[in-house]
Amino acid sequence: MRLESIPVGSRCRILDIQGEAAAVRRAKELGLIHGVICTIVRKAPFSGPIEVATPLAHIGVRPTEDLIITVEPVAALASEAA
Repeated sequence: MRLESIPVGSRCRILDIQGEAAAVRRAKELGLIHGVICTIVRKAPFSGPIEVATPLAHIGVRPTEDLIITVEPVAALASEAA
């Protein structure tokens, strides 16, 4: 499943990042690496940037054919639901 298909407020785990080498390298420099759990904070309309919260920062990502981020949904932890 791609990052842009995850609903706002949901958590996901990054499985893979593919695309243009420079875009992939920059995403990894910003902390978007395999295994990181992030939260989708908000999405701009019309396929605009997606704000992603990682444990280290809030990052604006514009998924395109140059940057494809594959993720899997993560259920909320029981301690967070309380």
